[in-house]
Amino acid sequence: CIVSPLPPTPPWPLVGLVHRSSAPAPPHPLITAPLRQNGPFPAALLAWAPMRLILIRHGESEGNAAGFVQGRLDFGLTDLGRIQAQATAERLASFKADRLISSPLLRALQTASYIAAPLGLVIEHEPDLMEYDMGAASGLTGAQIREKFPEVVASWQKGLRPVFPGEEGRSTFHARVNAFLDRYSATDETIVAVAHGGVVGAICYSVLGLEPSRRGAFEAANCGITEIGLDRQGRRVLLRQNDTCHLDGLVTAVDRG
Repeated sequence: CIVSPLPPTPPWPLVGLVHRSSAPAPPHPLITAPLRQNGPFPAALLAWAPMRLILIRHGESEGNAAGFVQGRLDFGLTDLGRIQAQATAERLASFKADRLISSPLLRALQTASYIAAPLGLVIEHEPDLMEYDMGAASGLTGAQIREKFPEVVASWQKGLRPVFPGEEGRSTFHARVNAFLDRYSATDETIVAVAHGGVVGAICYSVLGLEPSRRGAFEAANCGITEIGLDRQGRRVLLRQNDTCHLDGLVTAVDRG
């Protein structure tokens, strides 16, 4: 099992998340059952939580394989991406969900199409799950970005997010993600959502109250699973992040937001 590390400073508003550290993870008072590593999801931890949001990053895309910054560019899945999507569908086969929503971008919709059949659900398009628009960086490789935008290297060395001409803007992006979270947190449904690495990371930032300008706090592999729930006080909690237990030997293109 590979689960991304948490930001280094506790406490975190989360339940049952696997934590990698030299010291034991701090206990959370709401934990009432152990995390079942081999089961689909820690349902016993959520007996009181009316809302569950299961976030899945899309499978490997043609853009991922080519090393492009994709943003809103609309690439489909590679053969490996389809294998990852099928493995994810098998992981979810016994899972009970009320709705399946997806970013309207092709790589997400193709991933969702594998998941829809075993869940017995129809895919609903959700525009707020679309990837961050990278503006002028879209379609470029890392090497091309370093050549065309040398100031990016300086930003990354300072631990800051670079800003590209024409990009969506972090405040706009996080407002979009927060609006999505508010809308679905108000339901009593279990929702599977197929999205993108930037969106998954932004949701984690929002749940934990992290500053959006900070980069790289979370990882999202192709078809990695992240889960959001509510505690008894109605607070959003991060239950698992970048769970790739179903992708043994198939982990690719880790997105660090």
